[in-house]
Amino acid sequence: MYKELEGRSLGQNFRCPLCNSFAYHSTDPQIWADMVTCPTCGKFRFDGTADLWLKALKPSEVSPLYKISFALRSISDRAIGKRDNSFFPVYTMEDFERIVESADPPIVDKLRMLLKYLGDTTEYPGQIVEFDASNDYPVVCARNYQESNFYFYSLIDQKFCTYEAPYTGRSAHRFKITAAGWTELDRASKAGDDSSDAFIAMWFDKSRRPMEDAIDRAVEESGYKPVRIDKIEHVNRIDDEIIARFRRSKFLIADFTGQRNGVYFEAGFMLGLGRPVIWVCEKAELHDVHFDTRQYNTIDYLDAADLQKRLQVRIEAIMGKGPLI
Repeated sequence: MYKELEGRSLGQNFRCPLCNSFAYHSTDPQIWADMVTCPTCGKFRFDGTADLWLKALKPSEVSPLYKISFALRSISDRAIGKRDNSFFPVYTMEDFERIVESADPPIVDKLRMLLKYLGDTTEYPGQIVEFDASNDYPVVCARNYQESNFYFYSLIDQKFCTYEAPYTGRSAHRFKITAAGWTELDRASKAGDDSSDAFIAMWFDKSRRPMEDAIDRAVEESGYKPVRIDKIEHVNRIDDEIIARFRRSKFLIADFTGQRNGVYFEAGFMLGLGRPVIWVCEKAELHDVHFDTRQYNTIDYLDAADLQKRLQVRIEAIMGKGPLI
């Protein structure tokens, strides 16, 4: 359950517009936005356009709202200063429409997300913890508690968790992560499975600033965090820092414009880690790209606008929508 709600009396005359759970509700007249603190969807704000959009949905159009619950719960759980409303952005109708149109994560990703969530709620190996499927099903982008139960029992079947007898009168599942489960969590962490970082390898020159901005926007609009070594404060050797960032990144964007040797190295290193690499190059220089890399499907962009549009489509096609939307 969302920790901030513990001990709080929820308003019995208000239900969350996304999941229909009883929730705490308030309105900020200065920004014309509603604040909802829901045990299922987390804490979020939405404006008048989003409110009208939700109220206009037909019964047949309500089912995809679980995707919004998943996105808002994920962002809410990560938020800094959860008790400070200024940390929570106001979502619009366009935001909700974009989330609903996003692809549903594959089953294997939902299993991984649930195992990570269970690991995050466990303080130490051997601890027995509760998982309340009736409130926490959005953490795996599940449609309802029945779908989240499927993933929960699948983790038990895979020997990543053990099922513990529930407390009398409580519906929440009690579980304990096994040694195999902790090993899998460690493997996933080292493999970047749970990362939202997208490492950017390119020629960092003043002339390339419009392309840098286009790549950043495409990554952010796809729900990921752009990582560029030139913008990271660190005290390590530059090559050690790059490798450390590689290992923490989910995928790499390599722009070969300018034919920088470092970009070739970084793309090869990521391929060696088994991580996806998205290849881009300005169309006028595509013929200069080394022949060893020409078999890869490269985005041959014309300008910054073309790069941003095509790169965002490619990221979402390969990686799916990221967790930072």
